[in-house]
Amino acid sequence: MSEPKTQHVIPKCYLKQFADPNTPAGQEPYVWIFERDSKKGKKRAPKNILTENDVYTFSVKNAGKDYVLERTLAQIESDYANVFEQTISRKVPLNQKEHAILCAFVSAMLQRTMKQKQHIEDFYDRLKTMVEDMEKAHGAAPGLSLQLAQEKENAHKIMIMQGLPYITNILGKMNLAFFCADRRSSFITSDAPCSLFNPELQWQRFSGPGLGQKHVEVSMPLSPEICVLFSWVNNVKGYLGIDQDMIHEINRQIFGRSHEYFIGNSPKVRCRWFRRYPLDPVFVWRMVKNKLKMIFAQRRHKHHG
Repeated sequence: MSEPKTQHVIPKCYLKQFADPNTPAGQEPYVWIFERDSKKGKKRAPKNILTENDVYTFSVKNAGKDYVLERTLAQIESDYANVFEQTISRKVPLNQKEHAILCAFVSAMLQRTMKQKQHIEDFYDRLKTMVEDMEKAHGAAPGLSLQLAQEKENAHKIMIMQGLPYITNILGKMNLAFFCADRRSSFITSDAPCSLFNPELQWQRFSGPGLGQKHVEVSMPLSPEICVLFSWVNNVKGYLGIDQDMIHEINRQIFGRSHEYFIGNSPKVRCRWFRRYPLDPVFVWRMVKNKLKMIFAQRRHKHHG
């Protein structure tokens, strides 16, 4: 058996759902992949994009390479592809097993991206720098800093393995809904398609969203027509139709959280996807109100200081 050295960061079974419906007959289906910074799009077959060498391969000292994680992810992808084709794409309620498979797939997608890998490795780099400074300050030989450098190599992979059952279990307890696009608009996706968001925390900088928070949402587009949403809100369940404005707002958020690329089933883009803030007067008022609070707080602090 050939070893899976070239590995998809975003699975082919997922990307193929975003294939351009106008792909000419006889031609391999393609998606439109856009560079985030330039917003320039190119036609590419799903098998040829968003791959890395050995991104999920463990390096085992004196034992070569271990592909257990890549094979685990491949099995999750295969199970999910069947659930999507047989159930979700037809807008049929999921049974217990299908629900668990979807939760496992979303759990993997939340953790497996290059954006998440970079976040974890940046943390290890900062920690290693701090330890090196302490070792130098105390005249100690490099010890812990070298250990951190070694652990960094497999840190992202270990996080995925440890997080898969934990996050899958939590998602299984949350309420499940599918937002369904109308025929006039469609969802895009990206190289970081699954997002964790708590709207109650967007006005502060001290803590991030967590799965146990009352208002947290986990969302991910599954196709141009369907976007999944996990939340603790009891009245948001099932397959729900949404209007164009909400679709474009979701696309704006998808672009905003992308890492290097975003993907669509068409070469067309909308300027409103690239706005930093939504076109919502209520949001704008809340933003201004929060900004004024910060200004007054800073002035009071400066005055009392």
